[in-house]
Amino acid sequence: MSADKEIKNNSKKTYHGHRERLRNKFSKSGFQGLHDYEILELLLTYVIPRRDTKPIAKELLEKFASVSGVLDADTEDLQTVNGIGKDAARYIKILRETIAKYFQSTALQRKVFLKLEDLVNYLKATIGGKSNEVLHVLYLNSKNELLTAENLGEGTVNEAAAFPRRIVESAIRHKATSVILAHNHPGGLSEPSVNDDVITGAINDALKTVNIDLQEHVIISDDGYYSYRKNGHFD
Repeated sequence: MSADKEIKNNSKKTYHGHRERLRNKFSKSGFQGLHDYEILELLLTYVIPRRDTKPIAKELLEKFASVSGVLDADTEDLQTVNGIGKDAARYIKILRETIAKYFQSTALQRKVFLKLEDLVNYLKATIGGKSNEVLHVLYLNSKNELLTAENLGEGTVNEAAAFPRRIVESAIRHKATSVILAHNHPGGLSEPSVNDDVITGAINDALKTVNIDLQEHVIISDDGYYSYRKNGHFD
């Protein structure tokens, strides 16, 4: 066997052994004790079978700053990282959408958000990573149980002239007694704009005409969140 071939085989054995150690570590205690790059490294082993994924994971973190930043990144941006091809980028986006689906499903099963923190975590998972502004609406019954939730298109909330009518129609159709609004500020601050306040007021007024309560409006952004109720708008 040539020296180059022997080195290649030894290298292959090394990263395969490292993969097994990572997987065994995860099997014993989940992500506890794993660095962020190791979490990404482990995930990538399932879609990049014949390559050391550690340097790829580290480059992803360097470019996107966090695990959530990686999951929220566009497939085109992901592919600018050495080692991330179309399949790996698609795999990462599938993981992101699976997480969103999980939070949506558990919210509907749980039926009620007991704390603002629960609502914010749900919203971060469902609309926090969107590249465009999305208005997300939750419809609740008299027991404050979640009946259903929907996105009213994806574009910008600045183009929201039809939202009050659509929300009232959906609330009546689902027999809701109250509504929670949420939208995201991609790449921006969570503070509401003048337009956000105008839209919130218009939706609130429209719901009042049919005796439906607007409970909350939450804005999700990279820097955190803004709660209209917590800041005294619905007192």
